[in-house]
Amino acid sequence: MKKFASILLAIFLGFIAGRLAASNRQGEVLHTLLFRVISPDGSVESYLFGTHHAFSRSFFDTLKNANDKLMAADIVITESDPAPGHTANDIVNARTADTQWSKYLTKADLAYLREHLQNSPANFEKLRPEELHAALNREYTVNTCNTRSAADPNLSIDEYIGFLAKQSGKRVIGLETAEEQLELIRKDIEGMPPKVHKKRLSRLIQLIKSGGDTQSCEATSMYREMAFDYRLTEPCRNSLMLTDRNARWLEKIVGDLQSSSCFVAVGLSHLQFECGLISQLRERGFVVTPVSTIE
Repeated sequence: MKKFASILLAIFLGFIAGRLAASNRQGEVLHTLLFRVISPDGSVESYLFGTHHAFSRSFFDTLKNANDKLMAADIVITESDPAPGHTANDIVNARTADTQWSKYLTKADLAYLREHLQNSPANFEKLRPEELHAALNREYTVNTCNTRSAADPNLSIDEYIGFLAKQSGKRVIGLETAEEQLELIRKDIEGMPPKVHKKRLSRLIQLIKSGGDTQSCEATSMYREMAFDYRLTEPCRNSLMLTDRNARWLEKIVGDLQSSSCFVAVGLSHLQFECGLISQLRERGFVVTPVSTIE
């Protein structure tokens, strides 16, 4: 099993809202993660790409057309592009107060995690329960569902796209700061009693210890196979993590999509549903069409 230290660098924020396949207005499954976006006046061509934060280089490098469109773009837009000193790890490590883990973990689980996380770049004692659960969930998904190869760097697919863009000298824009993302995680479980934190953390720790249950890999299998019904006429189910974020992101990207060739890489769930970027851009007069991801 990969050590937790190797995957905490970017705390998991890949909120996959419900199942990734159901029915949109045509009931059509689209075998792609990539969408062409034409500005309302027809003068600018950009692309949307749906990511899954458990995947990395070994997957994205197989997507020839997505790579080509990334390299052709003038601006690359990702969910987050933290400035030096402002990563999730930096924020956690700068906290002055330790978490009282006895409220949230059994003695056995606490002992296990202190050993498991001893080389983590983030100070375990200063993590919050919801952050720990998010990062453990990411570790569990990566390891159980085999979403990365041994040669993959310590980067999510989003971070890898940002890395490629910067390596090519492109302008990279982050839609949120790491501070904002950590606050979203906190708000998403606001009011959760300590005993509930303890129960769900213990369940996840036991799954990690046992090697996991591959039946939970349905979402990653569907992503790998690129077979989705984007459910574009269905309402979003989480205002905090989807509807509200999508609305803020839309205001930030519309101007660039009208003036520059962009490659926008965000979690796949942010392209889905009525509140998703596909539907919302169409409402604004953009022409958004699926294109092959691999050729």
